[in-house]
Amino acid sequence: MNSWSPVDYLFYLSFVFFAFGISLFYKKGLIATKFLGIQFLGLAYQLFAGYFIQPSHINDYPHFFRTVSPFFYLLGPLAYLFQHYLLYPERKFRLVHLLHFLPFILHVVEYIPFYILPAELKLQEVRYVFQQNTFFNPLSSYGWISMRDHLFIKTIYYLAYIIWTTYELYNFYKTTSRSFLKKNSLIVYWLTGDMIMKFIVIILHCFNLIFAKKKHLELTYMDYIFVLEYITMMVFMLLNPKLLKGPSLKGLVFQHSAGFNEKELIESSRQEKAHQKASRDKSVLFTLNRYFETEQLFLRPDITLAEVSRYLKIKPRIIRMALQMELELSFSDYVNTWRIQYAEEQCKENPKWKNYKLEVIAMESGFGTRQSFNSAVKKIKGVSPGKYFEDILQPSNK
Repeated sequence: MNSWSPVDYLFYLSFVFFAFGISLFYKKGLIATKFLGIQFLGLAYQLFAGYFIQPSHINDYPHFFRTVSPFFYLLGPLAYLFQHYLLYPERKFRLVHLLHFLPFILHVVEYIPFYILPAELKLQEVRYVFQQNTFFNPLSSYGWISMRDHLFIKTIYYLAYIIWTTYELYNFYKTTSRSFLKKNSLIVYWLTGDMIMKFIVIILHCFNLIFAKKKHLELTYMDYIFVLEYITMMVFMLLNPKLLKGPSLKGLVFQHSAGFNEKELIESSRQEKAHQKASRDKSVLFTLNRYFETEQLFLRPDITLAEVSRYLKIKPRIIRMALQMELELSFSDYVNTWRIQYAEEQCKENPKWKNYKLEVIAMESGFGTRQSFNSAVKKIKGVSPGKYFEDILQPSNK
């Protein structure tokens, strides 16, 4: 009886990844889950085809040869798009984002002449690769550039996306409050931990690329570390399925409406048709709140209802009605409520803000002028800004 090798285990693991990827792709909810599902489907094929392109199988299955290579151009874009739409769930997918997949498409097109060859001619290429003892041979009769050059391009391409993804994650953490990050600590740990693993993988890959004299045909420790990253991600999601719902709203404006909370909103949206109008108002408000939460539109003094309406594709009249029915606020008061609560949180959590004068707080919170700041605080809180902020500002700034 033949003993199993690690490659055999990865072959069967590909079916697990395939099933998990399919479930994510067809899961209702955030568009981020679809990008994550595509990641696992791509990895499933890489492991599946990787089994057949090993030296012990390739002569019997030459049609799998070179089919794995294009999928490496998907790793960076899919990781970025997944994180992007998980952190900003209200953003719409734009067709321009398809440009992220252009290198993958070009690499597939580049090798179509090879893919349609009969098995005998493919075996000639396979024998040549075996003679070189590397999949990344510098010379080949097929493709626009050599596989060795593709290896370096893929490395730089993936590294660029990892840096870009890390930068966006850093900006997200930087622009959100501690209370928000604390409420969503699982997502923070998950994304941060996964980003650390990605850097470990790419660093080890670059080290191997620079110092390894031969790129052997068998799987290396690098391949297993790469797979381990996705196994860890899958297990973490299975144990914490709520992660795929995206960050929970901290509810800056919820506290200004008695008895209103996110759980009530979600439950209300599922009521029968008799309560459809009330449900619609709550659903609109939930969408509006999440959009303001993730995009922090209130920090822009020039934000308008028309602009929000165009982006969310909800008529201004419906937005105004939802705000009036659910919060008894006009759109301008709704925006100012976010600004005031943002100023409160920053003054409590950010030491730098404690040294700000009220004029600076007004500008940093999205109010165009000190006068509009004064008017909004008096209208919404019932007292002057100096009185309202006296407990959280330093005495010298009162």
